[in-house]
Amino acid sequence: MNAFRIKSVSLLLVCVFLLTSCASVLPDPSQIRTEEERVDARNKCIAMYTAGGAAAGALVGGLIGGDWKAAGIGALVGGGFGFLVAWGHCLSLYSTLQSQPVAGYQQTAQQVGYNPSQGNVTKIQNFNVTPGTITAGQTANLGGSYYVMAPEGAKEMKVTETRYVKYFDPSKNEWTNLGAVDQEITAAPGLRKADGKFDIPKDVPEGKYRIGFKVASAGKEDTVERDLFVKKGTASLETHRASVAMR
Repeated sequence: MNAFRIKSVSLLLVCVFLLTSCASVLPDPSQIRTEEERVDARNKCIAMYTAGGAAAGALVGGLIGGDWKAAGIGALVGGGFGFLVAWGHCLSLYSTLQSQPVAGYQQTAQQVGYNPSQGNVTKIQNFNVTPGTITAGQTANLGGSYYVMAPEGAKEMKVTETRYVKYFDPSKNEWTNLGAVDQEITAAPGLRKADGKFDIPKDVPEGKYRIGFKVASAGKEDTVERDLFVKKGTASLETHRASVAMR
């Protein structure tokens, strides 16, 4: 193996170490008690990922360009896009979602026309992100409802509620997954209401984002998404629904 290949492998290993070491020391959202602690945790989380992204960008730039001038360009690219990536990785510190029961098995079955012969059913009735216009740096409210149903006799069901964010990368003309937060609960069959918030940092790039809500239980899942076009100073909400049910 020549010196260039050794250098290449070494740089790539360092990149991997920088990115994975960030994830190992993320703040635990469940331990946060005050808004000051939340802000401090966000700052630390963002700093870890943006620093790692810039360093990795510099190393990759040096690897590709073969000199430190290319490494400097890589650092600028890595650092610039780094905040967006960092926000996705730190999403648990920028968003919340809590659900609670609003109707039991029999009432829900009557409302949605559920029959035990359908087996397990997971369905999001609605999901919204409000207000319709939001300035980067402010907070959007999440609201929706869903139901999980199973043949009579099921007392509890394991449910995974997921919130996530995507960014439309115009350079690739495709959506990029930025991050997701899963939370597992145990719920009785029936209808549940879900509420939360989603903070849009003022430093995210302009463009189109997609905020999604997914519910999965007993091998069935459903997903609803809302597209959010963000500009510096203004943002307009577009409605987009993508419902995916495993039957």
